[in-house]
Amino acid sequence: GTTFEEIIRNRYNGDKFLSNIAANLRHYKNFTVNKGLITLRDNGREVLCVPDVVIDGSNAREIVINEAHSMLAHLGGSKTLAYLRDHVWWK
Repeated sequence: GTTFEEIIRNRYNGDKFLSNIAANLRHYKNFTVNKGLITLRDNGREVLCVPDVVIDGSNAREIVINEAHSMLAHLGGSKTLAYLRDHVWWK
């Protein structure tokens, strides 16, 4: 199957904030672009930046939240939020 990274690769131009970061990377020391993905270094870890774009009728951020919730076997909002904080970022 297709991974989430493959789905959002090179899709940042649809997100006003993240496309600005990609275009002006030298001004954003904590961000990196690698193979079409933007990551943020935060508190010693690297997290994937999720653009605010629609993919096949669903917002990419909603897809991430739903996948995390399902992956964690529906353990609840606080565990899902903690997992998301450790792996993804958006503004």
